[in-house]
Parts: sequence; C-alpha cells; structure tokens
Amino acid sequence: MEKFERFTKGLSRGFEWLGVIGMLAMFVANLVDVIGAKVFKWPLPGAIEILSFALVVAIAPAIAYGLFLGTHLRIDFIVDKFPRILRVALRPVVSLMCTILFILISWKGFEYAYSLQISGEKGGSSHIPFYPFAYILALSCIPVILFFILETLKSLKAKR
Repeated sequence: MEKFERFTKGLSRGFEWLGVIGMLAMFVANLVDVIGAKVFKWPLPGAIEILSFALVVAIAPAIAYGLFLGTHLRIDFIVDKFPRILRVALRPVVSLMCTILFILISWKGFEYAYSLQISGEKGGSSHIPFYPFAYILALSCIPVILFFILETLKSLKAKR
C-alpha cells in the first residue's frame, strides 16, 4: 500500500509540473500580448484562446496533488454532525463514488478528445487544435482516480 501511495503521489507531483508549465505559458502569452499591443501596436493573435488553453494545462493536471495536500474544498460540515460509526461507514462509499465519477469523466474525456481529433476542430483565431487539451483533461483524471482508490483502500483498512 505504501508503494502505491508513493507512486500515486509521485505521479501527481509530475502532473503538477505540467500545471506549472501551463502557468508559465499563461504568463508568457499575456506578457507578449500586452507588450505587443502597447509597444508595437500589434497584439498577440489568438491571445484569449492561447490563455484559455494554457489555463486548462495549468489547472487540470494539478488537481490530484491538491487532493494530496488537502487544498481542495470538502464539504464536511454535514458529515461531521453524523455519529462516528456512520462517518466511518460513509467514508469508503464516498471515496468509491468519487472514483467512479472520475473514471467516467476520464472515459468520456478521451471519447471527446478523440472526436475532436477526428473532426480536426481548431481555435478560430489561433488555429491551435482543441484535441490535445481535451486529452490533457482526460489524462489528468488518472492520478485523481488513483488518489480516490487509495483513499477508499485506506478507509476500508481503517474500519477494521
């Protein structure tokens, strides 16, 4: 179980670095657009689309590591009012439901990315294809799925 946790955390950390690259891409695109527009009277063509694509790369891959760090919001105030035995019983159920949700999101994300790849859809002004970013979204669900599998296993083990 410790190997699985280390693997999942390492994978999540690697995906987080992809998010850092997305943040840097947003910074550079915005900088080039502003300097180009103000100094050279020539803004970056397709800057809004480029920023949107970079935003996908910045956010989606960092979700799993945020789960490990505990920085994502959890609505526990209702569950905290339940008796301890019910909280312990609900924890693996909720984790399993989250696992199933992200499996479905990833599966449908890959289907959608493939349909975008086949259709050849591109941004209107940047002419950047959409499908790589849909694949990034779908791939980014994999460490999240592994996190929730790990959380499910831990909560089942804690019950004993």
